[in-house]
Amino acid sequence: MRLSLAQGLALRSLCLSCMSSIVRGADFDGLGDLEAPGALAAAARLLANTHNELVVLATGPDATSIQMVNNTLVSLEGVGLRRHTLLLADSWTTCRALLAPPCWWSSRTLRKPPSDSRTMTMFWDWRFRFYFIKKLYIASLVRHGFAVLQADTDTVWVHDPFPMLRAMQGSSIIAMKDTALANAGVVYARPGSAAAQRLLDDVAWRVQLFQNWPEVVPEIVPFAKPPYYANSDDQTLLNDAIVSAVTGNRTFLGSTARYEAKNRYNPDGPAWDSTAESHIWRRQLSKMYKRQRSRTVTVPWDSRSTRYAILPLHGANDSVALAPRALFAHLPYDPRNAVTHLTAARGFKAKVSTLQKIGMWNPNGLPKGAEGTPPASSDEHHKGPTRKGAGAKGGAAKGGAAKGGAAKGGAAKGGAKKRWSGRPSDAPEE
Repeated sequence: MRLSLAQGLALRSLCLSCMSSIVRGADFDGLGDLEAPGALAAAARLLANTHNELVVLATGPDATSIQMVNNTLVSLEGVGLRRHTLLLADSWTTCRALLAPPCWWSSRTLRKPPSDSRTMTMFWDWRFRFYFIKKLYIASLVRHGFAVLQADTDTVWVHDPFPMLRAMQGSSIIAMKDTALANAGVVYARPGSAAAQRLLDDVAWRVQLFQNWPEVVPEIVPFAKPPYYANSDDQTLLNDAIVSAVTGNRTFLGSTARYEAKNRYNPDGPAWDSTAESHIWRRQLSKMYKRQRSRTVTVPWDSRSTRYAILPLHGANDSVALAPRALFAHLPYDPRNAVTHLTAARGFKAKVSTLQKIGMWNPNGLPKGAEGTPPASSDEHHKGPTRKGAGAKGGAAKGGAAKGGAAKGGAAKGGAKKRWSGRPSDAPEE
């Protein structure tokens, strides 16, 4: 079959168009989706400092969340870490419309409650979308050779914490101290022992297990009855994973069994103190704390010496450290501390009031053009999606929320129905 000149030119044009698409595909950035092949490691290579360290933040789409993350990014810029921060949004839409680049998202992030557990039914909000994906990505980044500081967005950064973290040798995981044990809102992890890597993997596994499969609970907790609470809060699960890694015996008692017992959201279970599990749990905690040791570190920015606790990991020359206040602190605010977590200020208004009192409330983010620019690198660059429709100064577009979120500071659609009580008290420990 012979083609006319016009047909030949048309076919040539079509082939060139196809080739152009193929070439573009070779450089395709995956829409900023960290689930795209190689995207997570590429983003980390782009953002990490010379010590292979980076910060990870996550945010939802509602106006209050955007204001809070904008404020935290200003705080990070003040200590030179904005350019080393991986900002993870709940969706491509949030990245595109509301946040200053660079911004990433994950197509694996939950879009709706994955089960009908009591936890998912009563407390579902955007935070639950991230509990698994954050822990999964931390474990994956550490496996790729990066040191990761994952932090909540209600944090104030006054000093770069990385030099002090580097000085705390012998601990591959360093977590903020809390009343129960560790606070999952500020956790640092770096490459170390196989035991530490297993701990990180264990936390991610537990979160997704109980989010998706509440029916497995009675296999772990014999007295549990449906509907199962199936606690999937990352903090209580982290603490049980730490107890497991330190004692050498996997336990689900503090995070799972405890919440299948009677409480105000689960009135049908047995009284916790009456169960054999509660007594075993106390013995496990006692065994863990008998292994606790004390260490001393010098605070780089003011040269004072401070002590902190380590929990040696079973069968490994490694440990989990509970950070001193000079590194990760609860309120009250003290400018001598590197990072302050506002957990004790309950609710958005209380957090804003606290930030205003210390002169660190910047809800509109950095002035336009002042955002930290990721350092140039010869590595494969991963770019976030093009920013469109964002308001001036790198903040939310006119203070509004992404489509599907709530404007004027309201909670995102499907937000929490009740205050989440899955975690132990967030009151500061002095």
